[in-house]
Amino acid sequence: MKREALSGRRVWVMAKGYLPDEGGMQTYAHGVAEAYAAAGAHVTVFSQTSKGPRRERIGSVTLVDIGAGKSPLVPFRFLSAMRKERAAGEPLFVHGTTWRTSLMPLLLGLPFVTTFHGREFMYGTRLTLGLIRRVAGGARAIVAVSHYSGARLQKRLGPACPRPLIAWNGLSALAAVPAGPSEGAPLLFSLCRLEPRKNIAACVRACAAMRAAGLPFRYVIGGRGPELDRIRELVCELALDDQIEVAGFMAPERASALYGQARIFLHPQIEVDGGRDFEGFGIAIADAMAAETAVIVGSEGGAKELVDEGVTGLIVDGRRDDQLEAALHRLLSDEALRDGMAKAARSHAEANFRWDRHIETIVAHLSG
Repeated sequence: MKREALSGRRVWVMAKGYLPDEGGMQTYAHGVAEAYAAAGAHVTVFSQTSKGPRRERIGSVTLVDIGAGKSPLVPFRFLSAMRKERAAGEPLFVHGTTWRTSLMPLLLGLPFVTTFHGREFMYGTRLTLGLIRRVAGGARAIVAVSHYSGARLQKRLGPACPRPLIAWNGLSALAAVPAGPSEGAPLLFSLCRLEPRKNIAACVRACAAMRAAGLPFRYVIGGRGPELDRIRELVCELALDDQIEVAGFMAPERASALYGQARIFLHPQIEVDGGRDFEGFGIAIADAMAAETAVIVGSEGGAKELVDEGVTGLIVDGRRDDQLEAALHRLLSDEALRDGMAKAARSHAEANFRWDRHIETIVAHLSG
């Protein structure tokens, strides 16, 4: 099956969430759904959002939204909606954007592929692990968003795990055209869910060291999460209020603008909870690279695969403040180096972080 073979065929996408709600899984579902539609498929997305229940045309796809909630009836609501849609025609295949969403096409006996991202397959009881193995074994293809995630998945599921396809994610709708050189201090930017593995507190400490070294900067931290209050307190404790803004929730328009204006994107992620909670890919990093921004990422998890060390960005051990400080000092003090990395990052992102390439990897496998 070539990509052209999708033209006029039905493809369903099972999603944990979708627009207008925010989050990495919503970004993934939107990216693959629109890519299938761009290839000519008639795409229906089944999901739950805060705006549902509804059936609505969004972009190039049809969204069947069963509405928010965690009732025991949710699986039955999904199955009912899928059976109703099936009456209009069988899908060529179903793309489950997580292993849990792939349970529905498995139960209906529909051909499906499923994507594994990171932490979502590392937790659960023995029963949960059995379900994950059942999904992986029943799929026409399993997809991992990085080589690192693929290796962790195989280790988690054991020898019976099918070999995963490795397909990097594309960019989000926030990816911005670079705004060009800006006046004043270089802008640093982070955008993520503020949780321990994102390691944003280390970025704040590194900024304190940069101020002590006399290097000018501004830093905006966007996102919500359990670490939000702690990070705000740390900024106050280090008396960095005049240089660091902890913005909390960030509207898409402002996030996109900051991507375009930033000179350095900070994402020194680490693994936590005994290695079970890790970064599988890092779409925010890919967006920053596409916006022609030099990036500093952590060496743990799959995000380091996005960066060619010293060429498109810098990779640090996020557990070592001295490495993060040295990398940030290097980029803040050498504008030519920073700009060269940013340009190389944009070229790399445009060539490699594309949803059409993501689905082409899947379709090519299905035709084999």
